[in-house]
Amino acid sequence: MSFAQDDLFEVGYLEKLDDINNTTAYMFGANHFVDGPCARDYDPWEHAEMLDLPVVFRDDLPEIDMVACYSHEHQAIFVRPGLLESVERCAIAHEIVHFEHGDVGTDDIQEERADQIAARRLIRPRRVEMLNESDPGVVALELQVTEKIMRVYMRMLRQGRIRPHG
Repeated sequence: MSFAQDDLFEVGYLEKLDDINNTTAYMFGANHFVDGPCARDYDPWEHAEMLDLPVVFRDDLPEIDMVACYSHEHQAIFVRPGLLESVERCAIAHEIVHFEHGDVGTDDIQEERADQIAARRLIRPRRVEMLNESDPGVVALELQVTEKIMRVYMRMLRQGRIRPHG
């Protein structure tokens, strides 16, 4: 499954999917970005399983500072073991985007797209609102995301590419 970049940030997207709010529980971000009362938090491990995408833990990744990578050749995500849970969640969510788009190699556009979609999936507007907290670092900690992913989310929010709940 793949998202067209324009579909992710279309202003009327939530209204088009209003009827989804009345269904049984669904995972926010896996198929759409409707943050209704039946939505549950995005789970990158479950999403990888749904996509039949193996997540393999290895400490011999290609670069010493790399925490995770997607291998198009192996159709798998490789993750360094022993990461903080927030780092692992964000890394797997990011690499799933590379899988969905068939990315081979890396470039700045692919990396930015993966960060944006991962942030969009991992941070539900309703959960941010429920925290009633203005410090992005505290919000990131509470939502178990990295500060980098929180900054990406906040930038998209300021740009009007996503909307706060409500």
